[in-house]
Amino acid sequence: AFNPKVFWVIFGAALITLPFLAGSYVVSVMCFIALFGGLAVGMGLLLEQAGIFSLAHPTWFGLGAYVSAILAVRGLTPPWLGMIVGACFVGLVSYLIGAPLLRLRGYYLACATFGLLLIAEISLAQLGSITGGHEGLMGIPPLSIGGFVFKKDVHYYYLSWALCLACLWFMHNFMNSRMGRAIRAFSDSEIAAKSMGIHVPRYKLKVFILTAVMASLIGSVYTFHLRFMQPSIFGFSLLVQLVTMIIIGGGKTLYGPLLGAFVVMWLKEVIHMYLRGILPRMSAEVDAIFFGVIIILILIFMPGGLSGWMDRLFIWRRNALDRTGE
Repeated sequence: AFNPKVFWVIFGAALITLPFLAGSYVVSVMCFIALFGGLAVGMGLLLEQAGIFSLAHPTWFGLGAYVSAILAVRGLTPPWLGMIVGACFVGLVSYLIGAPLLRLRGYYLACATFGLLLIAEISLAQLGSITGGHEGLMGIPPLSIGGFVFKKDVHYYYLSWALCLACLWFMHNFMNSRMGRAIRAFSDSEIAAKSMGIHVPRYKLKVFILTAVMASLIGSVYTFHLRFMQPSIFGFSLLVQLVTMIIIGGGKTLYGPLLGAFVVMWLKEVIHMYLRGILPRMSAEVDAIFFGVIIILILIFMPGGLSGWMDRLFIWRRNALDRTGE
């Protein structure tokens, strides 16, 4: 029988040993899988499990990255403290914006949060004296914690996966807590949840802020890894990637978006490798076209994503074993 604990122990051991067995290219790709996978986990929880149709997740990713990077570049705070300041700033902004916006539902909320994404991207591009504008913010120092400087890809690989798995573990415990059960309740029916005494707006705002702060921390690690930040990095193309990860992996489970991130990132590398001769300039817009086609195919042939397909496979196998035992 499938044992989740054994699986995660094996998975963790594989992640620890991978840098010793694979080259720097694989380590670099796996680092980005951890970062974007952790980002997709938070957005998938909002969309699929909390029923909050928010498209602002790349905004929190970008704001956290910019705040921590600007503070580090100007020497106002150490990089690790800049990450905390960025997370606090994003938490405050998500509270001030989320309180009125979360009164909207469905497509109205999606349109409002997508507008927020566009406003943030354009505003940061126009504030060239602070953010570097369209050219980007350069000269970002490497992340350092307690005297240890993260310089190599393998350092950020372990840090990124530690952050990703910590977010996954936290969200697992969170969704199995009293608050998580309340979130599942109003996701199914807000009217029924309110009749049971659940304060729906309060819980919506809490999970909205929590996932925003997670996205901010991931964005900070991302920008210290690249040592460069540009408004287009957290724009529409990132939103399409995250939605693709959630749809491919399946957002009904917490691990589904992470599985989707693994598939999307490696698929992206394969596309770039084999189409480089045909399309010399593989821009983010070209990636968005391929991801859009994949989204359509997955929605038609595999609406539950890979995690939903795997769950059905495990259920079928268990039923088959039960029948054999009988």
